[in-house]
Amino acid sequence: MAKLALLIGVSEYEPGLSPLPAVAMDIQEIGRVLKYPEMGGFAANDVQTLLNPEPQKMQEAIEALFSDRQKEDLVLLYFPVMVSKTKEANYT
Repeated sequence: MAKLALLIGVSEYEPGLSPLPAVAMDIQEIGRVLKYPEMGGFAANDVQTLLNPEPQKMQEAIEALFSDRQKEDLVLLYFPVMVSKTKEANYT
């Protein structure tokens, strides 16, 4: 059984949108938990982290994560999404 994780964090956006520095810390901490033997138990080389990747690199990493997987494999794709509230938008 394979046990693989891909953690993707996007903290920098186009001009006019504020950066999200907590995203980098978030994926770093999730990675640490996954690699901790008594918690996640993932091997260090089986947890890949991408911070602010180019779209093509992100797509290739996601495709590689899911290609040739078996039914009993454990695959984790972690891609946190942050939402920004504005006066004009109501997300409730």
